[in-house]
Amino acid sequence: MRIRKLILGLLRVFLILAGSLLVLDTVLLVVLRIGNFSLGHIMPLIIGTPLLFMGIFLGLIKKLCKRHIAWRILVYFVAFSYILFGITLCVTTALTFTAQNDPPQGADAIIVLGAGIKGERVTLTLANRLNKAIEYHNANPESIIIVSGGQGRGEAISEAFAMKRYLVAHNIDESKIYMEDKSTSTVENFVFSNEIIKGLFPNGAKIVFVTTDFHVFRAEQVAKKHGIEAEGIGSESVWYITLNNYLRECAAIVQYWITGKI
Repeated sequence: MRIRKLILGLLRVFLILAGSLLVLDTVLLVVLRIGNFSLGHIMPLIIGTPLLFMGIFLGLIKKLCKRHIAWRILVYFVAFSYILFGITLCVTTALTFTAQNDPPQGADAIIVLGAGIKGERVTLTLANRLNKAIEYHNANPESIIIVSGGQGRGEAISEAFAMKRYLVAHNIDESKIYMEDKSTSTVENFVFSNEIIKGLFPNGAKIVFVTTDFHVFRAEQVAKKHGIEAEGIGSESVWYITLNNYLRECAAIVQYWITGKI
């Protein structure tokens, strides 16, 4: 009996602590306005709120489960969902790391996938992608750079234009930069950028793309789905939104797989 009470007590503490931290993560990101608002901001809230609720009302839930089979089924379903999501998150994380190999040298074209900007300013996430592209271009100066991203809500200019200005400010020859400023998704990033590449290299081109590390695997699968052979280069995640990025990416990979996008 004492062991059971101890286990329940520890479970309550874990649920309340985990739920509180996840909810706090979303609150801080929203209040501090870190990054452009996205699913990544609210994923911890979606996951954390039920955990917090179960921790606070664990005793009541236990009594209801004893009296009503419907509550038992609900609890089992929720527990199974969290276990399944945890497994999927682990697999997603493993896939993102295995997808980040050393990029092949000598590419004809570098596609930089867009990310949100603030007004006209690139975010730290996007700056990390551009810095990685600059690093690759400096080692392969013959390659062209395609900056890919349209203009979204809260953006004064297109992501492509903001990226081009950043590259020029960092001593990249403007003649080496091509803008793709219509895309609104990873699929369009590749499809529209590939149209530019076909026009420049009618006999085929060796392509690499740059995106944030957690996004490399899904982006490679999207490219393959549309017949585009491209090797991914992962830039560093911003540490304080790493959890949000991986939670969002986990959900995105599942959604893309279900809908046949990868």
